[in-house]
Amino acid sequence: MADRLEWESLLTSIVHELPQPVEQEAVRDGSVVLVGGDPGEVVVRLTRSIATVSEYAVEWHGPHDPTVRPVTFGTVHWRRMPEVHAILAIQTLIRAARESRRSRYRTCRYCEIAVPPESLHDEDTCQACAQRHLGVVY
Repeated sequence: MADRLEWESLLTSIVHELPQPVEQEAVRDGSVVLVGGDPGEVVVRLTRSIATVSEYAVEWHGPHDPTVRPVTFGTVHWRRMPEVHAILAIQTLIRAARESRRSRYRTCRYCEIAVPPESLHDEDTCQACAQRHLGVVY
């Protein structure tokens, strides 16, 4: 098909669709990992034929040992699809992953800032305010 999506075009479309800022990392296997948002909201792993869209998630292995563990939302075999369908599928997955991630944010009762779950001390207090107002030491 003449309208098959090319790598650079897809990469540009994904960067544009992700929440800003976008962090981009080339991986040894030739793929590219893009993390959108600060704090992270969406992760996209792009290979020469597949785009995998995931929700950004953090797993704690101790009080000072967070590890990013993305939760996969879907995979698009973009080389097999016409460009418009591939981009629409990836955009839909990015929006769904972002909405899911943002739904887990909670507003701190002290600073009234919405923070991701890994930044919470408890259900309604961020770690910074727990230190400042509750005397918690990390």
